[in-house]
Amino acid sequence: MKIKERKRILYFLEALMVNMESHEDHNISSELLNLFSRTELIEMVLWLHTNYDKSMLTEKTDTELLQLLNDDANVLAFVIEQWKSNISLVPKLTQAEVDDFFERMPITTHYLRDKPVEEWDDYDVSNYYSILYKHGKTRRVFAIYTSDIKEEDKYVVSTQPSFFFDTKEEAEEELERCIAQEKFEKGDLKILSLWKIEP
Repeated sequence: MKIKERKRILYFLEALMVNMESHEDHNISSELLNLFSRTELIEMVLWLHTNYDKSMLTEKTDTELLQLLNDDANVLAFVIEQWKSNISLVPKLTQAEVDDFFERMPITTHYLRDKPVEEWDDYDVSNYYSILYKHGKTRRVFAIYTSDIKEEDKYVVSTQPSFFFDTKEEAEEELERCIAQEKFEKGDLKILSLWKIEP
């Protein structure tokens, strides 16, 4: 699904959320048990209630988990947060993420499997992104950064761009719109390509 399509769906999900919150009758549908796994229900409760831990919730029944979620609006809020994070999720070159990838993929002899991430050079990083792409885990997107961000720092900036674009042309249109609205001067921003994780 294209990023623009995901943004449209997100817009309508957020509008639905506002509508649901305005209703006084707060209830939760048992139909959610058919739409979400038990693991996902536990994850939702942990997201909603910080005073619980996973071990406490594993002993609860599915019905009790639904009661803790309280109403459909809370479930929708969780879904919206997941949707937002998936739109702008980029690979992080952590040892845990790399180990997890190689554990799940049938690549048993690749040299990166046993090479510590902190020892990777630019070739290794490029090779890893290529492997992710070949296995359908990433795709190339474009984002707008401030002009002081260097190519090699685009994944490690403290604030990642909140929106990605499927094509460079879409990113250029947004950049021109920002300049036309006088939010930025020409030369304040630039477009970089990067890898986005596919949900």
